[in-house]
Amino acid sequence: MSPVLDASVFVAAVSPTERHHLRALELFNGPPGHIPFGVPAIFRLEVLAALSRRGEHRELLDTVDALVRGPKFHPYAIDASLLERSVEVASRAKLRASDAIYVTLALSTHAPLYTLDVELIDRVQEHFPMVRVNA
Repeated sequence: MSPVLDASVFVAAVSPTERHHLRALELFNGPPGHIPFGVPAIFRLEVLAALSRRGEHRELLDTVDALVRGPKFHPYAIDASLLERSVEVASRAKLRASDAIYVTLALSTHAPLYTLDVELIDRVQEHFPMVRVNA
């Protein structure tokens, strides 16, 4: 079972100046190397946009882009079914759209969700206790 990795964890893992950098690195390096992270197809866009907004150098962006496209990540298409379930998840737990997609992916694949977002953790534990959250 591939854990679902929140984009913010990966951004913190590759950004040494991030407040939660060390914990993010632990989460990122946690699963055995042959087990990819499950991520929604929007993951690549979220990660590269976040790093670009911070003014990261082109070399880092290219390296991160290659890593995200590699075997460490398994992207899931955001199809109509996933979106419909995400709408229900967002409404029930009052989540942001992208957070709802990550939670829905974890629910759909029966996988743990790796996140450091305290608000997301609280809402998932309250409304979807069947999702194991690694923080």
